[in-house]
Amino acid sequence: MNWEQPGDGPGDESNSDSTSESGWDYDRLVDIAQRHGTPVHVLDTARLDRATEHLYDVFGGLGRPARAYYSVKTNYLPYLLRRLTGHGMGADVVSGYELEAALAAGFDPADIVFNGPVKTDAELAAAARHGVRVNIDGEQEIAALESIAARAGLTVEVGIRISPGVPVSTSSDPSYRAQAERAAARNRFGWPAGSPQLAGLVEEIAGSPHLSLTAVHAHLSSQIVHQDLMLQALGRVLEEAAVLHRRFPLREVNIGGGFGVPGIRRPRTGPLTALWTGQGGAAPAQDDEPVMEVARLLPELDKLMQSVGLEGVTLACEPGRWLVSDAMAMMTQVMSRKELPEARWLILDGGNNVAPWAGSGEIHRLTPVGRKFSDRRITWSVAGPLCYENDVHATAMELPADLRPGDLLCLHDTGAYSLGRSNNFIRTRAGIVAVDGDQEELVWRAETGADVFALADPAVPGAQPGAS
Repeated sequence: MNWEQPGDGPGDESNSDSTSESGWDYDRLVDIAQRHGTPVHVLDTARLDRATEHLYDVFGGLGRPARAYYSVKTNYLPYLLRRLTGHGMGADVVSGYELEAALAAGFDPADIVFNGPVKTDAELAAAARHGVRVNIDGEQEIAALESIAARAGLTVEVGIRISPGVPVSTSSDPSYRAQAERAAARNRFGWPAGSPQLAGLVEEIAGSPHLSLTAVHAHLSSQIVHQDLMLQALGRVLEEAAVLHRRFPLREVNIGGGFGVPGIRRPRTGPLTALWTGQGGAAPAQDDEPVMEVARLLPELDKLMQSVGLEGVTLACEPGRWLVSDAMAMMTQVMSRKELPEARWLILDGGNNVAPWAGSGEIHRLTPVGRKFSDRRITWSVAGPLCYENDVHATAMELPADLRPGDLLCLHDTGAYSLGRSNNFIRTRAGIVAVDGDQEELVWRAETGADVFALADPAVPGAQPGAS
């Protein structure tokens, strides 16, 4: 696989003598890896700050109020959350412990929204107690919230999640397109625009004296790169929101997140491609991956909102990956090199347990660093260390021919879903080092074997010594 990313020069992968064109100081990353061991994630706060400031610049050009709620599930690192509160960011949470993390990090409860398909009564009570808006995604939430609010003598603001029912990605593979259409139509999140089910829920909220419908919410997918398809889908949501706005004066339309980043690639192929390639045929040619431009998407949505009668309503979004993906990279080491008759393998010490997208076909760029490498490049299959056949970073990636055990590689775009979805299957979780200018801090220590078994054999509450 030949990898090119906007802003990265063709020689970047083989030279670690200075700061790369991607902006990472590879010499500094090598130094961190040597002192902290590998695998280790590195958070560059300057990259996080630039992404946040860029988003606010886009907001400033809109003809309406705008706000952002950081998607805490993307990366709940407390150091990172505190950094974002310093930028005045809100928080999008989808569980009780994420709500606790957001409050502990200093997010104002008025700037927190509670999303997700399951919210326990205890979580709904906590949201009501703190004044956090709840976006309704399950019918049972309405009665539960009404009961909680009535007992407490509160009025709770709620939003309702709407699904447009159309895909936001496409491919030259018709079987992929068919799968995407079916998945969008069957989407279990939210309620279909224009459906009797949605209408019924709206009536139930309207009949709840302690609930106030003030927002519409949508979240279409993840790593969306087809901007025009996203606009078309959100058009359906905005039309539904305009109907609701004439009855319930809405304060906000929240379009969710899922904005794609250029640093990763996901497979957009279906069973037809698998059939062709499995029979030795050529896969259908894939179109060049588009780049999501938030600076174009949000102004277009601003115009759409105006056109359907949503004047003065705040445009909100929930960026997660878009803010943090590029702000983190992971240093990993080559542990083994195998040249077999049918494949050449590089086996790294960082795999699916610390890069949880490995095995799902999602490709992140790998940059050899730490020394000068050969100009000759060959095709490698790259895997992690787990005794698990799907622990594979890439089945075919063009890398220097002279890579050997002990060499270091930088795995790019590890800011999203590396912490919350990491696990200790076979190997333990990695640590995280934050760099802020000249300052450097270990902000999440690497897991140990003792940590893995810390929850084992808990004492039984109330048990008497010697009792049978």
